[in-house]
Amino acid sequence: MMPELKPCACGGKPKMRRGLPNMGNSKTFWAFVQCIDCGMRTHTIHPNPGDSLYDLTIRAADDWNRMVTHGN
Repeated sequence: MMPELKPCACGGKPKMRRGLPNMGNSKTFWAFVQCIDCGMRTHTIHPNPGDSLYDLTIRAADDWNRMVTHGN
């Protein structure tokens, strides 16, 4: 289960964004979290060998929650 996304430092709502690049290569999916109010976002997470889109979603959520909690 994906961790709950904490509110942005601005008080806004975060949104998980994930998908495939325009070229449609199914092996190069990505994920990041972005505040829909102020635009703050994590860096884009790309897969390590063997990662699933779910793995990237968890890593992006963890990055977001750490960033809004610790300001990193």
